[in-house]
Amino acid sequence: MSSSDENGLMADQEWDNAYFSLIIELRTKNSHRYLEQTELLLHKKSIELELSGYSVKYTLDRTGCWFDATNSGKGIGKRSWNRFGWGKKAKRKALPDFFAKTEANILMPEDL
Repeated sequence: MSSSDENGLMADQEWDNAYFSLIIELRTKNSHRYLEQTELLLHKKSIELELSGYSVKYTLDRTGCWFDATNSGKGIGKRSWNRFGWGKKAKRKALPDFFAKTEANILMPEDL
């Protein structure tokens, strides 16, 4: 393996470590807010919020949740969907981690 490949691998590992650490930090720090968002989303099926210049929308469907985030000023958009299962119990369990993951996707720089 060349030194540039090794450096790239180390940079990827550093980014991964920082990303997953941020998810854990957000999940811990915002646990109360995530639980409130979970209940609101389960009730309304769609919620919108602002985060670091992004307009964020979560939309539940029968088996999962859509995440849409746009930053018009930067011309950036992010979209993903996660499967949680059919029941409210499964969604209630999975949504707080999904909120932390999607917020980390917004807050984490592409490179360190």
